[in-house]
Amino acid sequence: MANDSAVSAILRDRERLHELREARYPAAGSLIQIMMNIPGPDKRLAVAYELFELCMEALQEALAVAVYKILALERIGLALGPVAYLQVSADAAALKLFCLSFEGEHPLSAYWDMDIYDSSGKAMGRHELGAPSRRCYLCGQPAKVCGFLQRHSPEELIGRMAADLAARKAVT
Repeated sequence: MANDSAVSAILRDRERLHELREARYPAAGSLIQIMMNIPGPDKRLAVAYELFELCMEALQEALAVAVYKILALERIGLALGPVAYLQVSADAAALKLFCLSFEGEHPLSAYWDMDIYDSSGKAMGRHELGAPSRRCYLCGQPAKVCGFLQRHSPEELIGRMAADLAARKAVT
């Protein structure tokens, strides 16, 4: 019963994402929506919030180094986990390429989901730029296929998230 309630809240929040984005479309630049790739019905895990904070810190630092100006930043806690919106002074295609490069260089990026939208709300996807699809962080197969086929249990995936976070903390 509690599980059904959590799933219902997640589904409602997924439906709300469009209106949340729409209310934030920038007058200038592009919008980054950052969420977490969290398996299972409980999206408010401590490990997810820790990984989210690492993402936010690393992304803001990388944007500053690349001389992209953050015009606005907002964090929202939803049933589907942490969400952030960053309005950035950049063209959507250039910003997507930047985020793909950032993801390729950061060891924890498999857990982050960064979507880019232009000022009209049009999404800039990986496929539009010829980038490969996201890979599963357990087996390396296309992540959408693993998710659809439920190849891995939420416990396996969350265990990997926690192990990768612990390994990262041990290094830093």
